[in-house]
Amino acid sequence: MDRIDTVRLLAELEGEPCGLNHGPGTKAEDFPASDYIVIPFGDGKDPLVSPEHELVIPVCLECAQALTGEEWTLLYCFECHASRWVCRALAKNAYRHHILWLRGCPDCSHAFGGLYFNDAENAVLDTQLLNHLHRQAA
Repeated sequence: MDRIDTVRLLAELEGEPCGLNHGPGTKAEDFPASDYIVIPFGDGKDPLVSPEHELVIPVCLECAQALTGEEWTLLYCFECHASRWVCRALAKNAYRHHILWLRGCPDCSHAFGGLYFNDAENAVLDTQLLNHLHRQAA
């Protein structure tokens, strides 16, 4: 993502709701976005996932803090854009990554297409946007 795209995204941020799940009975409008997660993905081998593709997800301050902390792991399906938070302390599995990207999930498919992961500190994120999150959280 170039600087012009970054500036355009940040200019469009006002009024944008968080794109992540906040639990049952909540409305996205109640969680205004404070930044974006920008994830470039694709390995060039899969024709469905272009290496130049970027997934842009608006996130509120609460979600941004959860993504950089050690208490939660986000499960995100990039087929249907469903998301779920897993509390690491209560999970049966020992989650150690901040985000697990799913290719197919129970909401959109009965076929599991793969699992990809990354940590917020080590992810191929647009670090300028992630630093923007840290400045707002401080």
